[in-house]
Amino acid sequence: MSNVHLELRPDAWIWSACWTDPAVGVGDAAAHLTVAGKRYKLEADGEEVRQPAEDLLGPAVEVLRPLVAEGLPVRVCLKFLLYEDRGLIALEGENTNTGDRPCALGDLELITQGRVELGLSGRQVRAYLERGLGHPSVEPLVDPQGTGLSVDSQGMVTLAGGAALTVGFVSAPHHRPVVRLRYLPSTDELLVCGIARFNGRVLAPGEQVQTGWLVLRADRDPLRALESYGDLIAAVTPPRLTPATRGWCSWYAIRMPISHAFTVANARVVAERFRDLGMDLMLLDHGWQTGDICGDWDADPADYPGGLEALATELEGMGLYLGLWIAPTDIARTSRLFAEHPEWMLRDAEGRPATTWRWYWTPYPLQVQLDATQPGARQYLVDTFRRLVAAGARYFKIDFIAACAGEGLHPAGPASVRGWDPLRGAMQAIRDGAGEAYVRYCQTPPLLSAGLADGVYATNDTLDAGAHTWPTLREVFRMSAAEYWLHGRLYNHEACDLSIRTHGNTEECRLRVTMLVLSGSSVMFSDDLTILPEERLRLMQQSLPGLARAARPVTLFTADEPEVWHLPVEAQGCRYDLVAVFNLGAEAREHRLEWGLLGLDPDEPRLIREFWTGETLGICRGLATVMVPAPSVRLYTLWPLLGR
Repeated sequence: MSNVHLELRPDAWIWSACWTDPAVGVGDAAAHLTVAGKRYKLEADGEEVRQPAEDLLGPAVEVLRPLVAEGLPVRVCLKFLLYEDRGLIALEGENTNTGDRPCALGDLELITQGRVELGLSGRQVRAYLERGLGHPSVEPLVDPQGTGLSVDSQGMVTLAGGAALTVGFVSAPHHRPVVRLRYLPSTDELLVCGIARFNGRVLAPGEQVQTGWLVLRADRDPLRALESYGDLIAAVTPPRLTPATRGWCSWYAIRMPISHAFTVANARVVAERFRDLGMDLMLLDHGWQTGDICGDWDADPADYPGGLEALATELEGMGLYLGLWIAPTDIARTSRLFAEHPEWMLRDAEGRPATTWRWYWTPYPLQVQLDATQPGARQYLVDTFRRLVAAGARYFKIDFIAACAGEGLHPAGPASVRGWDPLRGAMQAIRDGAGEAYVRYCQTPPLLSAGLADGVYATNDTLDAGAHTWPTLREVFRMSAAEYWLHGRLYNHEACDLSIRTHGNTEECRLRVTMLVLSGSSVMFSDDLTILPEERLRLMQQSLPGLARAARPVTLFTADEPEVWHLPVEAQGCRYDLVAVFNLGAEAREHRLEWGLLGLDPDEPRLIREFWTGETLGICRGLATVMVPAPSVRLYTLWPLLGR
């Protein structure tokens, strides 16, 4: 592990950090605070104080430094924690209103324009980014036109080029976490900012508010850097480590005309063909509720004459259980809830309920967002989920909740942080109401999801099987690979519900299933099983009961497509390796599968078989050359020679 050194300049507020193994540096980092729209450069006020400390991350050296700026009514105290044995630096800030009037906090830049040195030109560096609240990616810092990258990432970046550096928040109790990355090709400068975004949170005279921990850590291996970052979040916020689910979803099967009868017809197939393989969830997606709108969550009596209770009871008789899709914070202006409580909605700058969009499906109402920072709105969420649990729901797919995290939406309370506290409040209320039911969020960030979510889906939808959806599926593939490190550390990484109907050919559907299962995700199929051909039913059976761990995309930082995924497996007293080689191109491609890339002994011979075709490639030593059709995947098992 790397040794780390921290240097604070005595004459000005500039600091630097360097690691010796690997050789990585962050230099000339300053700090700024924005109050009431004005940005202040912070300067040191007094001497630094160094003292030993210990917390849940271990023993550390604590370095305190007060910061001020002329005319700034807020005093900032920065605290560094230097965990030398772990090669880790953590940084947090405390803001105190020293004036006699309330003030509105903006961005506290714990790191302003820190210059990153990785030992290579920035043109050789790739960055892990979280754009918005979801949609992770690994990207080069410069595009083919030579334009440099300038992006805000949701809470973390990991840079890889010769060595790896992670800069990211591991907690964010009172602010939105942002890490800003900028690469200037003309000067080959790579700059990073760590920002606690308070978004107008009002600080009363004498009041204090702290940031979460912003960590910096160097590593030789970027994949290990991601995994270590996830471990740090888990150390700060203990996760809910619930087993992933196996089930059926109505959305791609039928869209909105879902009903009791249609669900039961598919449930009979699940009970007969898949229940003994661990598949036991029947999920009603959008369309189960009255009026097909959001806000009033009652089952449509025409489609569910006995209510949800009757359906849940019938499913339980088959050994299955009921799940529900719900968009609890996305409220239709035509709903009963909005008519009765417009004051519970997030507001525009003029204080009116803010319309965010028009709903995507009939009857296409305009939508507003629930403000869960308000006690009444929060209790509505708690009561709604308690009522649905009492009706028999044991699983919830929480959709469109990220919309309440818009930074232009204003919560009622002046102490709330736009774009963060409404989402945090909603997620906590949902967990309080859902109890021990499985909660799967769509597009919620790791720092809010840890401890509240059983699963999180942060990729695009996979859409219906078929060639016209292929560009979207490519993006899902990249995102799913980039999310691997979250699975089993903070929650279950979830991929979208999956269609494998015959609109997609066999090779495409093998790719879909392999991507889903090797990501460790819950396995949620979404076709009408009553008409699915036997070949596709067999494909489903081959994918169950799924895998408890996520495969490692070993080429995540080294290839445009993370085409090689690796998972060591132990079963029946035998250890072997699963290796998926994906080909998302237009033509069949030969691939050299090297043992060293997988961390295997190059001198150890392995017997190689392909899972989908059953082909035996024979015994190979050090590497194997394989041919993968396009677009498709080949899933290889690499077996040690056991003499039997």
